[in-house]
Amino acid sequence: MKQIIKNEKIRFVSDSYNVEPWELRFNDEDVNYFWRPADLKKLGTALCFPLLGSVPDGKYTLDGKEYAMPMHGFAQDREFTVLEKNETRVTYELTDDEETYRQYPRRFNFRLTYYLEGESLNTEYRVENRDTRELFFSVGGHPRYTCPIGEGTRFENYYLEFERPESITNIVKTYGPMSEIEKCFSADGKRIKLDYCMFIKGCFCFSHYNSQELCLKNDKNGRGIRINPGGADHLQFWTQPSSPFLAIEPFFGSISSLPVKEIDGDWVHKPLSLHMQPGEVYSCTHSVTPLR
Repeated sequence: MKQIIKNEKIRFVSDSYNVEPWELRFNDEDVNYFWRPADLKKLGTALCFPLLGSVPDGKYTLDGKEYAMPMHGFAQDREFTVLEKNETRVTYELTDDEETYRQYPRRFNFRLTYYLEGESLNTEYRVENRDTRELFFSVGGHPRYTCPIGEGTRFENYYLEFERPESITNIVKTYGPMSEIEKCFSADGKRIKLDYCMFIKGCFCFSHYNSQELCLKNDKNGRGIRINPGGADHLQFWTQPSSPFLAIEPFFGSISSLPVKEIDGDWVHKPLSLHMQPGEVYSCTHSVTPLR
């Protein structure tokens, strides 16, 4: 079911299924900063929990037993409960049940809150360990931003502008050739000019990046977005060649290797895996601001 929140500046629409973001617009115009695909299933999921990426042959080991887990976890195919809602804020909730326990033998409470502040949309993830054992997880999403946005622009008119210089050496994962990304970097490391050639085989992903903010901008008009990734462990970029979007994806926790390795099926030991003792709560927040 669609849920609408708004303030004096912007309006946001999300769906309780997969807590999917549908629309982000200024109140005085009809330009959507989120891109909506005709067939969502062909493009993956917007929400990843409790897994980011894949496990070997779709299986992993925990507590000495083997379990099956789909790519990016099970939250992508779940209807969330609307826990709280007011004019500028909505909180969705997912708790463990028999189905999740067969895939993920832990008791948990997962909440996702969207809330507006001025012209910014904030996304907060909150995970509570309700089990008697340690809980291991990762969380993130695949928000797809319209690109190009506005008339008279093309995907190649856009660039990523970082708050601080970044290095290609901090790209920890890329499906395509690194050379295609490297040639799009500016000399000072603060810009990456967009080109579909970087995404022919898939995404590329930073870790240990320097910037607390980055922008998606173009050289034709003022349209774009500003992202605060909230200290995410990984920052991933993805599109499909010729498609009018760019996914900018803050990932919290561990991502799978390329190719997937045996360690990816061991949540206790794989690098950057998030974990909590019984009763503990983890939360993180990232934000996006539309620009015009």
